[in-house]
Amino acid sequence: MPMDDDFCDCAEHGPQPITFVCSHIVDRASPETAGFVSFPAEDGDDLRDAWCEACEAYLQENGGEWVEGAVEVPGGIRIICAECYRRREADARLAGRRIVRQE
Repeated sequence: MPMDDDFCDCAEHGPQPITFVCSHIVDRASPETAGFVSFPAEDGDDLRDAWCEACEAYLQENGGEWVEGAVEVPGGIRIICAECYRRREADARLAGRRIVRQE
């Protein structure tokens, strides 16, 4: 499968669609979830950008919206594959730390 800007070659899952999450979701230091916050998906394949609970608190303290150049994700954004995203989302849901923010 040719790689383009919408796909990555995940070491664990192979060629996958990409999505964006805060670095804390990817780099969590323990098996405990960092939480998982996103806007509602439009369908089952819609992988919305996601961020952790700490980034959500930061966002709320700074106006409630991500604004490039003004309110950016602490620690930065990382690209992950669709399956890694779904796994982290499921972990957060099982831990009771999945938050769907209304737009």
